[in-house]
Amino acid sequence: MKNQWVNALRSGDNVSSYFGVFDLNIGTTKTGAKFLKIRLGDRTGTVEGRVWDSALAEDLYQTLALGDIVIVQGTVTEFNGLQVNLDTCIKVEKEHVELNDFRPCTEKDISVMLDDFIELLATVTTPPLKGLLETIFDSDFLTEFSTAAAAKTIHHAYGGGLLEHTLEVMHYCCQVCEIQGEGINRDLLLTGAALHDIGKLWEYDQEGLSFNRTEEGKLLGGHVILGYDFVQKKIDLVNGFPKKLALHLSHLILSHHGQKEWGAVEEPHTLEAVALHYADLLSARVNQVSQLIKSHSGSEQWTNYDRNLGRSIYVPEVIKKGLKREKSS
Repeated sequence: MKNQWVNALRSGDNVSSYFGVFDLNIGTTKTGAKFLKIRLGDRTGTVEGRVWDSALAEDLYQTLALGDIVIVQGTVTEFNGLQVNLDTCIKVEKEHVELNDFRPCTEKDISVMLDDFIELLATVTTPPLKGLLETIFDSDFLTEFSTAAAAKTIHHAYGGGLLEHTLEVMHYCCQVCEIQGEGINRDLLLTGAALHDIGKLWEYDQEGLSFNRTEEGKLLGGHVILGYDFVQKKIDLVNGFPKKLALHLSHLILSHHGQKEWGAVEEPHTLEAVALHYADLLSARVNQVSQLIKSHSGSEQWTNYDRNLGRSIYVPEVIKKGLKREKSS
């Protein structure tokens, strides 16, 4: 079955497609009959849905959960915006679909980014670090890593975002080494860049549609601690991994947020740690601003105030025109 994307739906369309479930609520009509309010979505957006058959509405409310993937058949109508009136709604197993079709996803080609990532890993030649990277990034792990999000909000908060962000940080680190590389251990810095956010695989629900934080993420200190613990276990699998090298790699992971109030366990105290922190920050900030500009609508050339950035962002006219063309196409 070919997906009918939310952003392409029009009033009067007959729908037969897969969607993710983003919200569920039971409502009551003026006559007292129950109906289901369901928010359906995919990587292009979300749309309100209604199930007017009372028996089906109650059954779906009891059997569906947020984050489920369903096959929907129905009709698109116009009522305070687009709305899908559902005739049928059947849950499907997630392993039968591409999960990133049903949640925000990177606009970049994941397979191309993954090839680039693997090539950069191959430039690390220090035997213990090379062995560690090979131990961690086997084919199964790369598949999981490449589709994961880097956050629920703030930056790179979409499927493939973790790979995209990690790759950006690695490239920034390579540039630092080329421009100011005297005294920098490039292999150590690149390894730290590849692993700095690895704990986000467990801080966020990577099998869900909204990337909510997991119990591990909430109770065990977030991705910094989760990533540190994971890397320590993998270091133990590499024969003869030098203790001092392990110490400095651990410091990169624990300090990459830069400041304790930003979540760092310790502030950066080595040249590599300082370089990694600012590469990480640059990737995050540029992405934040880019996503804010992309989400901007209306005639103003300034975005709404963003509390995470602490400011509004100016949108040049040429970018505004480009965004209008994208949204109308």
